[in-house]
Amino acid sequence: MANVLYHFFMMLLLVENPLASSTSGDGFRLTLTHVDSAAGASRTLAQRIHCAVRRSYSRKRAIGAKRNVVVPVSYGGESEYLVSFGIGSPALPVTAILDTGSDLIWTQCVPCFESIPQPSPFYNSFESSSYSRIPCSNPFCSDTSSILSSCASSEGDLCLYWISYGDESRSRGLLATETLRFGDGSSIHGVIFGCGFWNNSTQLSNTTGIVGMGRGRFSLPAQLNPPRFSYCFTSINSSATSHLFLGTKASLGGGKRGGGGGSIGSTPFIPSPPDPSFYYLSLIGISLGGTRLPIPPSAFQLNPDGSNGTIIDSGTFLTILNQPGYDVLRKELIKQARLPLAESPEQGLDLCFSLKKRK
Repeated sequence: MANVLYHFFMMLLLVENPLASSTSGDGFRLTLTHVDSAAGASRTLAQRIHCAVRRSYSRKRAIGAKRNVVVPVSYGGESEYLVSFGIGSPALPVTAILDTGSDLIWTQCVPCFESIPQPSPFYNSFESSSYSRIPCSNPFCSDTSSILSSCASSEGDLCLYWISYGDESRSRGLLATETLRFGDGSSIHGVIFGCGFWNNSTQLSNTTGIVGMGRGRFSLPAQLNPPRFSYCFTSINSSATSHLFLGTKASLGGGKRGGGGGSIGSTPFIPSPPDPSFYYLSLIGISLGGTRLPIPPSAFQLNPDGSNGTIIDSGTFLTILNQPGYDVLRKELIKQARLPLAESPEQGLDLCFSLKKRK
Protein backbone atom coordinates (compact mmCIF):
# COMPACT_ATOMS: atom_id res chain seq x y z
CA MET A 1 0.00 0.00 0.00
CA ALA A 2 1.47 3.35 -0.98
CA ASN A 3 0.59 6.88 -0.02
CA VAL A 4 2.49 9.62 -1.83
CA LEU A 5 1.93 13.31 -1.08
CA TYR A 6 3.16 16.00 -3.40
CA HIS A 7 3.32 19.41 -1.75
CA PHE A 8 5.72 22.08 -2.89
CA PHE A 9 6.06 25.78 -2.20
CA MET A 10 8.60 28.19 -3.64
CA MET A 11 9.34 31.91 -3.58
CA LEU A 12 11.19 33.77 -6.34
CA LEU A 13 12.68 37.26 -6.51
CA LEU A 14 12.67 38.90 -9.94
CA VAL A 15 14.57 41.93 -11.23
CA GLU A 16 13.32 42.37 -14.78
CA ASN A 17 11.86 45.70 -15.94
CA PRO A 18 8.04 45.83 -16.08
CA LEU A 19 6.52 45.53 -19.54
CA ALA A 20 2.84 45.20 -18.76
CA SER A 21 0.50 47.26 -16.61
CA SER A 22 -1.98 45.86 -14.13
CA THR A 23 -5.21 46.93 -12.45
CA SER A 24 -4.32 45.23 -9.17
CA GLY A 25 -2.23 47.07 -6.60
CA ASP A 26 -1.41 44.11 -4.37
CA GLY A 27 -0.76 41.35 -6.87
CA PHE A 28 -2.68 38.40 -8.25
CA ARG A 29 -3.90 34.99 -7.23
CA LEU A 30 -4.46 32.35 -9.90
CA THR A 31 -6.12 28.99 -9.34
CA LEU A 32 -4.21 25.92 -10.51
CA THR A 33 -5.88 22.65 -11.43
CA HIS A 34 -4.02 19.34 -11.43
CA VAL A 35 -3.92 17.75 -14.85
CA ASP A 36 -5.58 14.56 -13.52
CA SER A 37 -8.41 16.34 -11.71
CA ALA A 38 -10.80 16.01 -14.62
CA ALA A 39 -10.55 12.24 -14.22
CA GLY A 40 -10.51 12.36 -10.43
CA ALA A 41 -13.77 10.48 -10.01
CA SER A 42 -12.54 7.46 -11.99
CA ARG A 43 -8.77 7.53 -11.51
CA THR A 44 -7.35 5.92 -8.37
CA LEU A 45 -4.35 7.22 -6.44
CA ALA A 46 -2.17 4.45 -7.90
CA GLN A 47 -3.29 5.36 -11.41
CA ARG A 48 -2.54 9.04 -10.77
CA ILE A 49 0.94 8.16 -9.55
CA HIS A 50 1.59 5.97 -12.61
CA CYS A 51 0.50 8.81 -14.91
CA ALA A 52 2.67 11.30 -13.02
CA VAL A 53 5.70 9.00 -13.21
CA ARG A 54 5.22 8.60 -16.96
CA ARG A 55 4.99 12.38 -17.41
CA SER A 56 8.10 12.92 -15.28
CA TYR A 57 10.17 10.52 -17.37
CA SER A 58 8.91 12.20 -20.54
CA ARG A 59 9.86 15.58 -19.09
CA LYS A 60 13.34 14.31 -18.16
CA ARG A 61 13.95 13.04 -21.69
CA ALA A 62 12.79 16.36 -23.14
CA ILE A 63 15.11 18.40 -20.89
CA GLY A 64 18.00 16.16 -21.87
CA ALA A 65 17.12 16.40 -25.55
CA LYS A 66 16.87 20.18 -25.32
CA ARG A 67 20.62 20.55 -25.71
CA ASN A 68 20.33 19.12 -29.20
CA VAL A 69 17.69 21.55 -30.49
CA VAL A 70 17.98 25.20 -31.41
CA VAL A 71 15.50 26.77 -29.02
CA PRO A 72 16.42 26.63 -25.31
CA VAL A 73 13.09 25.50 -23.90
CA SER A 74 12.18 22.15 -22.48
CA TYR A 75 8.50 21.25 -22.37
CA GLY A 76 8.02 17.53 -22.69
CA GLY A 77 4.66 15.88 -22.16
CA GLU A 78 1.66 16.87 -20.09
CA SER A 79 2.54 19.23 -17.27
CA GLU A 80 1.22 18.68 -13.76
CA TYR A 81 -0.82 21.86 -13.35
CA LEU A 82 -3.11 23.98 -15.52
CA VAL A 83 -3.98 27.66 -15.04
CA SER A 84 -7.25 29.24 -16.18
CA PHE A 85 -7.67 32.89 -17.15
CA GLY A 86 -9.31 35.12 -19.74
CA ILE A 87 -7.64 36.70 -22.76
CA GLY A 88 -8.86 39.68 -24.77
CA SER A 89 -11.74 42.16 -24.57
CA PRO A 90 -14.26 40.65 -24.15
CA ALA A 91 -12.38 37.92 -22.31
CA LEU A 92 -12.20 34.45 -23.83
CA PRO A 93 -11.71 31.71 -21.19
CA VAL A 94 -8.55 29.65 -21.77
CA THR A 95 -6.79 26.88 -19.83
CA ALA A 96 -3.04 26.59 -20.34
CA ILE A 97 -0.12 24.64 -18.92
CA LEU A 98 1.91 26.30 -16.15
CA ASP A 99 5.58 25.79 -17.05
CA THR A 100 8.58 27.12 -15.10
CA GLY A 101 10.86 25.53 -17.70
CA SER A 102 9.98 27.86 -20.60
CA ASP A 103 9.19 31.53 -21.17
CA LEU A 104 6.68 32.28 -23.90
CA ILE A 105 2.96 32.68 -23.24
CA TRP A 106 1.02 31.42 -26.25
CA THR A 107 -2.42 30.24 -27.26
CA GLN A 108 -3.98 28.86 -30.42
CA CYS A 109 -5.51 31.52 -32.66
CA VAL A 110 -7.89 31.96 -35.59
CA PRO A 111 -7.17 31.24 -38.38
CA CYS A 112 -5.60 28.01 -37.12
CA PHE A 113 -3.98 26.33 -40.12
CA GLU A 114 -2.57 23.51 -37.96
CA SER A 115 -4.16 22.94 -34.56
CA ILE A 116 -4.19 20.83 -31.41
CA PRO A 117 -7.56 19.63 -30.02
CA GLN A 118 -8.71 21.94 -27.22
CA PRO A 119 -11.86 22.13 -25.07
CA SER A 120 -12.72 25.79 -25.81
CA PRO A 121 -12.99 28.02 -28.91
CA PHE A 122 -9.82 29.34 -30.50
CA TYR A 123 -8.86 32.92 -29.68
CA ASN A 124 -9.86 35.35 -32.44
CA SER A 125 -7.91 38.62 -32.44
CA PHE A 126 -10.51 40.29 -34.66
CA GLU A 127 -13.05 39.98 -31.85
CA SER A 128 -10.85 41.65 -29.22
CA SER A 129 -10.52 45.42 -28.84
CA SER A 130 -7.34 45.11 -26.74
CA TYR A 131 -5.30 43.09 -29.26
CA SER A 132 -2.26 44.78 -30.80
CA ARG A 133 0.44 43.37 -33.09
CA ILE A 134 4.10 43.88 -32.20
CA PRO A 135 5.93 45.80 -34.95
CA CYS A 136 9.32 44.82 -36.30
CA SER A 137 10.86 47.84 -34.55
CA ASN A 138 10.05 46.39 -31.13
CA PRO A 139 13.24 45.02 -29.47
CA PHE A 140 11.39 41.83 -28.59
CA CYS A 141 11.09 41.04 -32.29
CA SER A 142 14.85 40.46 -32.44
CA ASP A 143 15.17 38.72 -29.06
CA THR A 144 16.16 35.09 -29.69
CA SER A 145 17.01 34.12 -26.10
CA SER A 146 13.87 31.98 -25.70
CA ILE A 147 12.28 31.82 -29.14
CA LEU A 148 13.14 32.32 -32.79
CA SER A 149 11.63 35.48 -34.23
CA SER A 150 11.74 37.28 -37.56
CA CYS A 151 10.26 40.30 -39.27
CA ALA A 152 7.87 40.06 -42.20
CA SER A 153 7.82 43.69 -43.29
CA SER A 154 6.56 42.77 -46.76
CA GLU A 155 3.42 41.33 -45.14
CA GLY A 156 2.57 44.47 -43.16
CA ASP A 157 5.31 44.86 -40.52
CA LEU A 158 4.60 41.59 -38.72
CA CYS A 159 6.77 40.04 -36.00
CA LEU A 160 6.71 36.28 -36.39
CA TYR A 161 7.78 33.71 -33.77
CA TRP A 162 8.66 30.04 -33.87
CA ILE A 163 9.12 27.89 -30.77
CA SER A 164 9.93 24.20 -30.48
CA TYR A 165 10.04 21.95 -27.43
CA GLY A 166 11.94 18.83 -26.46
CA ASP A 167 9.07 16.48 -27.31
CA GLU A 168 8.85 18.03 -30.81
CA SER A 169 5.79 20.10 -29.91
CA ARG A 170 5.87 23.43 -31.71
CA SER A 171 3.99 26.67 -32.26
CA ARG A 172 4.34 29.37 -34.93
CA GLY A 173 2.49 32.63 -35.35
CA LEU A 174 2.54 36.34 -34.51
CA LEU A 175 3.91 38.13 -31.47
CA ALA A 176 1.32 40.54 -30.12
CA THR A 177 0.07 42.15 -26.91
CA GLU A 178 -3.20 41.48 -25.14
CA THR A 179 -5.05 41.88 -21.85
CA LEU A 180 -5.11 38.89 -19.50
CA ARG A 181 -7.91 38.69 -16.92
CA PHE A 182 -7.99 36.53 -13.80
CA GLY A 183 -10.68 35.06 -11.58
CA ASP A 184 -10.05 37.48 -8.71
CA GLY A 185 -11.12 40.40 -10.93
CA SER A 186 -7.62 41.66 -11.71
CA SER A 187 -6.24 42.17 -15.19
CA ILE A 188 -2.90 42.82 -16.93
CA HIS A 189 -2.75 45.00 -20.02
CA GLY A 190 -0.14 44.84 -22.77
CA VAL A 191 1.13 41.32 -22.14
CA ILE A 192 3.35 40.00 -24.96
CA PHE A 193 2.11 36.61 -26.15
CA GLY A 194 2.28 34.30 -29.12
CA CYS A 195 -0.81 34.03 -31.30
CA GLY A 196 -0.29 30.56 -32.75
CA PHE A 197 -1.57 29.76 -36.24
CA TRP A 198 0.51 26.58 -36.76
CA ASN A 199 0.57 24.35 -33.67
CA ASN A 200 1.45 20.69 -33.42
CA SER A 201 1.73 18.33 -30.44
CA THR A 202 0.51 14.96 -29.22
CA GLN A 203 0.95 16.04 -25.59
CA LEU A 204 -1.06 19.27 -25.30
CA SER A 205 -4.60 17.98 -25.89
CA ASN A 206 -7.36 19.64 -23.84
CA THR A 207 -5.33 22.78 -23.20
CA THR A 208 -5.16 25.99 -25.22
CA GLY A 209 -1.42 26.63 -24.91
CA ILE A 210 1.37 27.30 -22.40
CA VAL A 211 2.03 30.01 -19.80
CA GLY A 212 5.81 30.34 -19.54
CA MET A 213 6.98 31.08 -15.98
CA GLY A 214 10.74 30.85 -16.63
CA ARG A 215 13.44 33.46 -16.08
CA GLY A 216 13.49 34.80 -19.63
CA ARG A 217 12.12 38.14 -20.84
CA PHE A 218 8.95 36.70 -22.39
CA SER A 219 7.67 34.92 -19.27
CA LEU A 220 4.65 36.08 -17.28
CA PRO A 221 6.59 37.05 -14.11
CA ALA A 222 9.29 38.84 -16.12
CA GLN A 223 6.66 40.92 -17.89
CA LEU A 224 4.54 41.59 -14.81
CA ASN A 225 7.65 42.31 -12.71
CA PRO A 226 6.23 41.42 -9.29
CA PRO A 227 8.64 41.69 -6.34
CA ARG A 228 8.15 37.94 -5.94
CA PHE A 229 5.88 35.07 -6.91
CA SER A 230 5.04 31.81 -5.22
CA TYR A 231 3.02 28.69 -5.82
CA CYS A 232 1.70 26.00 -3.51
CA PHE A 233 0.84 22.55 -4.84
CA THR A 234 -1.63 20.41 -2.92
CA SER A 235 -1.47 16.63 -2.63
CA ILE A 236 -1.80 14.60 -5.81
CA ASN A 237 -4.83 12.88 -4.24
CA SER A 238 -6.49 16.06 -2.96
CA SER A 239 -9.56 17.64 -4.52
CA ALA A 240 -8.46 21.09 -3.29
CA THR A 241 -7.17 23.54 -5.88
CA SER A 242 -3.63 24.87 -5.80
CA HIS A 243 -2.71 28.54 -6.15
CA LEU A 244 -0.18 30.75 -7.86
CA PHE A 245 0.49 34.15 -6.26
CA LEU A 246 2.18 37.06 -8.00
CA GLY A 247 3.12 40.28 -6.21
CA THR A 248 2.60 41.16 -2.57
CA LYS A 249 0.07 38.34 -2.17
CA ALA A 250 2.99 35.93 -2.47
CA SER A 251 3.84 35.53 1.20
CA LEU A 252 5.71 32.98 3.29
CA GLY A 253 3.54 33.89 6.29
CA GLY A 254 0.50 32.01 7.56
CA GLY A 255 -3.14 32.47 6.67
CA LYS A 256 -4.96 32.06 3.39
CA ARG A 257 -2.14 33.46 1.26
CA GLY A 258 -0.26 30.24 1.01
CA GLY A 259 2.00 30.04 4.07
CA GLY A 260 2.04 26.84 6.07
CA GLY A 261 3.52 28.41 9.20
CA GLY A 262 6.50 27.08 11.10
CA SER A 263 10.15 27.60 10.32
CA ILE A 264 10.92 28.72 6.76
CA GLY A 265 14.23 28.02 5.07
CA SER A 266 15.50 29.41 1.80
CA THR A 267 18.30 28.99 -0.71
CA PRO A 268 19.30 31.34 -3.55
CA PHE A 269 19.07 30.52 -7.22
CA ILE A 270 22.25 30.39 -9.26
CA PRO A 271 22.80 33.77 -10.97
CA SER A 272 23.40 33.89 -14.74
CA PRO A 273 22.54 30.22 -15.37
CA PRO A 274 23.69 28.49 -18.57
CA ASP A 275 20.06 28.15 -19.65
CA PRO A 276 18.29 31.50 -19.06
CA SER A 277 14.87 29.85 -18.65
CA PHE A 278 15.71 27.48 -15.77
CA TYR A 279 15.74 28.08 -12.02
CA TYR A 280 18.98 26.39 -10.91
CA LEU A 281 19.77 25.54 -7.28
CA SER A 282 23.12 24.66 -5.71
CA LEU A 283 22.43 21.17 -4.38
CA ILE A 284 25.43 19.99 -2.34
CA GLY A 285 24.15 16.87 -0.58
CA ILE A 286 21.25 14.67 0.57
CA SER A 287 20.39 13.31 4.01
CA LEU A 288 18.03 10.43 4.70
CA GLY A 289 16.70 9.89 8.21
CA GLY A 290 19.43 12.09 9.63
CA THR A 291 22.19 10.26 7.78
CA ARG A 292 24.24 12.33 5.34
CA LEU A 293 24.68 10.22 2.24
CA PRO A 294 28.21 9.71 0.84
CA ILE A 295 27.45 11.32 -2.52
CA PRO A 296 30.38 13.27 -4.01
CA PRO A 297 29.54 16.98 -4.56
CA SER A 298 30.62 16.58 -8.19
CA ALA A 299 27.49 14.46 -8.77
CA PHE A 300 25.34 17.61 -8.57
CA GLN A 301 27.81 20.18 -9.86
CA LEU A 302 26.50 22.38 -12.66
CA ASN A 303 28.73 22.26 -15.74
CA PRO A 304 29.33 25.25 -18.04
CA ASP A 305 27.45 23.52 -20.88
CA GLY A 306 24.32 23.24 -18.71
CA SER A 307 24.64 19.53 -17.97
CA ASN A 308 24.25 18.21 -14.43
CA GLY A 309 23.03 20.78 -11.94
CA THR A 310 19.63 20.93 -10.22
CA ILE A 311 16.53 22.78 -11.39
CA ILE A 312 13.09 23.49 -9.93
CA ASP A 313 10.49 22.38 -12.46
CA SER A 314 6.70 22.71 -12.07
CA GLY A 315 6.17 20.10 -14.79
CA THR A 316 7.88 17.18 -13.02
CA PHE A 317 6.12 15.15 -10.32
CA LEU A 318 9.22 13.18 -9.28
CA THR A 319 12.53 14.35 -7.90
CA ILE A 320 14.90 12.90 -10.48
CA LEU A 321 18.56 12.27 -9.60
CA ASN A 322 21.49 11.33 -11.77
CA GLN A 323 22.75 7.77 -11.45
CA PRO A 324 25.59 8.29 -8.90
CA GLY A 325 23.28 10.12 -6.49
CA TYR A 326 20.36 7.77 -7.03
CA ASP A 327 22.37 4.59 -6.43
CA VAL A 328 23.57 5.81 -3.02
CA LEU A 329 20.10 7.00 -2.02
CA ARG A 330 18.48 3.73 -3.08
CA LYS A 331 20.95 1.65 -1.10
CA GLU A 332 20.43 3.68 2.08
CA LEU A 333 16.65 3.67 1.67
CA ILE A 334 16.62 -0.14 1.51
CA LYS A 335 18.83 -0.27 4.60
CA GLN A 336 16.67 2.06 6.68
CA ALA A 337 13.28 0.73 5.53
CA ARG A 338 14.00 -2.83 6.73
CA LEU A 339 11.23 -4.20 4.54
CA PRO A 340 11.25 -6.91 1.86
CA LEU A 341 11.42 -5.67 -1.71
CA ALA A 342 8.46 -6.25 -3.97
CA GLU A 343 9.09 -8.93 -6.56
CA SER A 344 7.42 -6.90 -9.32
CA PRO A 345 7.81 -3.14 -8.80
CA GLU A 346 4.95 -0.90 -9.82
CA GLN A 347 4.96 0.38 -13.38
CA GLY A 348 7.62 3.02 -13.88
CA LEU A 349 9.04 2.65 -10.36
CA ASP A 350 12.40 1.05 -9.65
CA LEU A 351 12.02 0.46 -5.92
CA CYS A 352 8.91 -0.81 -4.12
CA PHE A 353 8.52 -2.50 -0.73
CA SER A 354 6.16 -5.32 0.15
CA LEU A 355 3.77 -4.56 3.02
CA LYS A 356 1.34 -6.90 4.72
CA LYS A 357 -2.29 -5.96 4.23
CA ARG A 358 -4.18 -4.89 7.29
CA LYS A 359 -6.81 -7.34 8.44
